[in-house]
Amino acid sequence: MDRTLLASRKRLPWRGVMSRSLNRRHLLQGTAAAGLAAAIGGRRARAQSRTKLRIGVVPLISSGPIFVAQAKGFFEKAGLDVEIKYFADGVLAMPALVAGELDVTVATLNAGLFNVVAKGAPFKLILDRGSEKPGSGSMTIAASNALVEAGLTAPDKMALLKGKKIAIQAPGGIDQYLLGRGVQKAGLDPKTDVEWSSGLSYPDIVKAIGAGQADAANVPVPLGFLVERNKFGKLVFSGYDIEPNCQLACWAMSQKYLEANKEAAIAFAMAHTYAGRLYNKAAAAKDPEVIKIISEATKVPPNLIEAAAPRWTWFNEDGLPNIPSCMAQGKFWTDTMKIASGSVTEAQLFDLSAAKEAVARLAKSNPFG
Repeated sequence: MDRTLLASRKRLPWRGVMSRSLNRRHLLQGTAAAGLAAAIGGRRARAQSRTKLRIGVVPLISSGPIFVAQAKGFFEKAGLDVEIKYFADGVLAMPALVAGELDVTVATLNAGLFNVVAKGAPFKLILDRGSEKPGSGSMTIAASNALVEAGLTAPDKMALLKGKKIAIQAPGGIDQYLLGRGVQKAGLDPKTDVEWSSGLSYPDIVKAIGAGQADAANVPVPLGFLVERNKFGKLVFSGYDIEPNCQLACWAMSQKYLEANKEAAIAFAMAHTYAGRLYNKAAAAKDPEVIKIISEATKVPPNLIEAAAPRWTWFNEDGLPNIPSCMAQGKFWTDTMKIASGSVTEAQLFDLSAAKEAVARLAKSNPFG
């Protein structure tokens, strides 16, 4: 090859440009790869830094704050790595909590709870999980057509239930408490003056009223609507008409977890309390976004959830349960129905320090807003 031509090729400007372009491309590719690796590493680090929390949940509309918190990423923002486990009933989740398979779960103020606490339960009630606020409570009292015709249209007429059959899911639960307090206020002895029929799910209780196998029952909305829709009977009044602001349930946390992970307990209380406030607003406004979230989590059709609003269950916006109501339920099971043994003190039942600290922190700085 001619040396002059070779020399001129060596001096061609595009050779240097190509070299610089290739070097720049490699640099950009390397930078992008490094950035991606850093992002993935950052996400892993953040996930690893979050505290694990195993939650027992019942797939009902009243579990809405959990579903809202999960859908909106509140748990992650609070530094929690949440695992949700579903149970058909809160009573079924309690053995899992005691066995160490859950860290926190919904707990109704049932007779069994007070029996366990009296014997030294390894958990504490830490946070509100819904109450019967007038206008917002989810409990409805259904009566057969025959009883309605006889005059059972208000709580002060509950003496008409003497000798009648009342359907409940299980002895010692919120259904028996509300109806038992109603007949007690009407002058009857709830232990001996009515017949308690247990062992049926809410849909089957609705059918039992229609078949004449039950005279009255407590059925939460929206299932309660089926009583009237099928002309089985009438929804005569509400749970809050019997016992205004009755505490329906609390969150129970393993005492071992609470002591070892106090910050996680506070973080859970913050996320749930703030989500509860959003849930209350959504119930009043029939918010379609929240209705969709709840429907996807519970498999309840959106139109039924909307029809039930605002009666989705009320969540106290300070995160604190109604302590007098909780203690009254314990007294009812122990003294009136005699299916719980041993008295239980507030100190044995509650540790509300996480709930109180959560509200204080939300007031100073809300990480979810």
